[in-house]
Amino acid sequence: MKKLISIISIILALLLLLPSCTKKTGSDDYDHAADFTEEDGEIYKSVPKERYNGYEFCILNARAGTSASVMDADTVVGDSLNEALLHRNFNVEERLGITVSEVLDTPEKVFDIAVSACLSGEETYDAVCNSANHMATMAVCGYLVTDLDLPGLDLTKPWWNEKAVDSSCVDSARFFFFGDIQLSYFDAHSMVGVNMDMVSDISGMPDPYDLVDNGKWTVDEMIRMMNMADADMDGNGSLTWEDRYGAALDRSGVISLIVGCNSYISTRDEYGLPELSCFTDDKLYDVYALLSDTLYSRNEYIYDTVKNEADGMSAAAMFKNGYSLFHITTVGELANLRTMEYEFGVLPMPKYSENQTDYVSLIHAPDATAVGVMKTGRDLRRTGGILENLAAESHREKGIRRCYVDSVLSFVYLNDEKSRKNLDIILSSGVFEPSQIYGWGGICEKISEIAGKKDIYASSLASVRLKAISDVSDTIEEVNRHR
Repeated sequence: MKKLISIISIILALLLLLPSCTKKTGSDDYDHAADFTEEDGEIYKSVPKERYNGYEFCILNARAGTSASVMDADTVVGDSLNEALLHRNFNVEERLGITVSEVLDTPEKVFDIAVSACLSGEETYDAVCNSANHMATMAVCGYLVTDLDLPGLDLTKPWWNEKAVDSSCVDSARFFFFGDIQLSYFDAHSMVGVNMDMVSDISGMPDPYDLVDNGKWTVDEMIRMMNMADADMDGNGSLTWEDRYGAALDRSGVISLIVGCNSYISTRDEYGLPELSCFTDDKLYDVYALLSDTLYSRNEYIYDTVKNEADGMSAAAMFKNGYSLFHITTVGELANLRTMEYEFGVLPMPKYSENQTDYVSLIHAPDATAVGVMKTGRDLRRTGGILENLAAESHREKGIRRCYVDSVLSFVYLNDEKSRKNLDIILSSGVFEPSQIYGWGGICEKISEIAGKKDIYASSLASVRLKAISDVSDTIEEVNRHR
């Protein structure tokens, strides 16, 4: 009898363990059907519907440390993005008759694994996800196929960000992709945080949300507001980190501000090939001079983190603790402000002038995850169809994209429609600066290094000019050689 009881106990224990070992399944309260319906809209009718008889679709993925960077989930763990991912993959698996799996590792190791697989002809991985910098290196070395090699992949659909894809290209060849399929690249979009409590407390301070709505959110207007915020709060006659500033800035924000002014270090010539416009573009110099004179020249209303390094206060810490009105940051960094005790809002990067048509957000290449397919991949038609399904499913009404936006805005003081509207502007206006992706001559780093030193702009850029031009030429040659 005791033996029988023991056996029953073991069986019960094994049954209790089954949920954690069983392959993922969808939940009853998720209202998406595995198949697209008329309610989903016409755009979904062209999504491939072939079935693949239990094929395992394996993704080699560099985890960025957030839920948005993961491509597969086995169980619901309470995280809304994790749950949306679970249901996304479940629906695609049911629709196409496949299973989705991923191999996770650091960006450096994923790069090494991917290159090794390409060199040895290994067919283990159907897709690879890694930072734009690593993917650019793979593209230049000839390890990735283009979208034209992937039937079923349609980058014109709204679940892909064609603007981001095109701005990351060397020429017309599109080797890696951005879209709702892998949303961690949203974390890399530049933006401006604003302390709304401070806006309310300072007499005459304009509403920044109204400025954005009216197209009047410009660098000049931001500087004017910074001037209004500057104050010696303790009245001791000198400004320290405990006083109030218009902004706390470090050098990393200058490229974001330049691109926000719709000005670029590299552009394309009449043949669609990249060229370094920073050596000849008068507008770029005007933008740099404006930023240098007004933001990076130790003005009193700016807390210069480089000048005040001994304080040990970062730009983020100054903003979080209520000492600065503005904070130039990225969407992903908002997670570090969850414990901020002040109401703050989300703004796009300011325009150069009111004549600039659109707001523009730089997507920081080192932090932006792209999706690509290695040349050793199996059955590229099947791969293109599965990637298209994963992206399209992510775009559905209550899919991963919506969950991502909800999670970004899930702050005590931030969950409002005005911030949501501005976040939509930011995420729909993201572009890359190719010289930052491909590292041509280290020119982005040089411009950041000399921020605030307008008088040495020309000579500093001249010191890296030959190397940068040579790097651009080599990149074009290598890409075309491997096509």
